[in-house]
Amino acid sequence: MPGASTSAALNRAVHRYRSAPVVDRLFVHGRAFLSDLAFVERFVPRKGFIVDLGCGHGLFACLLREASDTRRVLGIDLDAKKVAIGRVAIQDTQWLRFEIGDIVAQPPPKCDAVTIVDVLYLLSFADQERVLRNAASALGEGGPLIVKAQERRTDPRYAVTYAQEVVTVTLLGRTRGGRERFFFPTREEAFAMFTRSGFVMEVEEMPRRPYTDVIYLARKAPVRTPTAP
Repeated sequence: MPGASTSAALNRAVHRYRSAPVVDRLFVHGRAFLSDLAFVERFVPRKGFIVDLGCGHGLFACLLREASDTRRVLGIDLDAKKVAIGRVAIQDTQWLRFEIGDIVAQPPPKCDAVTIVDVLYLLSFADQERVLRNAASALGEGGPLIVKAQERRTDPRYAVTYAQEVVTVTLLGRTRGGRERFFFPTREEAFAMFTRSGFVMEVEEMPRRPYTDVIYLARKAPVRTPTAP
């Protein structure tokens, strides 16, 4: 379980949004409660330049910085309104910033680690792979990519996972590009996408979750040079 210091960091991150519009503030609080971000944070390097792709309002990016002052964090998201709210929340720090960007079309800047939290299922499988390839292009050999995602399984928790996303994305409309169809991969499909994108990957289960949440811990694989015959 995440330590008290990480939980305190999450509370500080949430508190940054106290002046956000009420609907967005409630969404941030709900995300903090439902997503177990403190558990995910423990797998991210404690120092270096971290890029959070699809950052939304920026809560996880804020947590990364609040939990370690040796991190520099950049959050990127397509939704200008959410980015604007995030920028208001971080006016007091130069080591955390947000930019508007298309994570499918544009690779992130070179960095020490990449994080993607609860984002990929909103994209087609082809676009998910494009995002993974973009992340690989930003990392050096062995660079970590930490992805929180949900898997498609024959498991009652998958029905709960899907139903929650229908409510939060489709009905509440709090995610740009919300749709009636989501793209949850099986574990085998996820492994194949990561491998094709240039990563080696292992899976960390998220204990005691009512959803099919997992953390994919990936590292950029070394580039193999062909040997002479």
